[in-house]
Amino acid sequence: MLKKRYFWDKYGDVAQLLFVKLDDALLKAMVRFLDPTCRCFTFNEMDMVPTIEEYSTLLHYDL
Repeated sequence: MLKKRYFWDKYGDVAQLLFVKLDDALLKAMVRFLDPTCRCFTFNEMDMVPTIEEYSTLLHYDL
């Protein structure tokens, strides 16, 4: 029980992401435009960093 509480305190409900249904086309687009060095998405030389709320909307996951 102590390990579960430690995990929850450290990571929150990240384990719920295992149950999110992914949109293949969205995932392919995200991977295509991801710039891992800047940790952002690059579209026509414009950098974009989505917020947590925007990620949750894209992934159809309620916070």
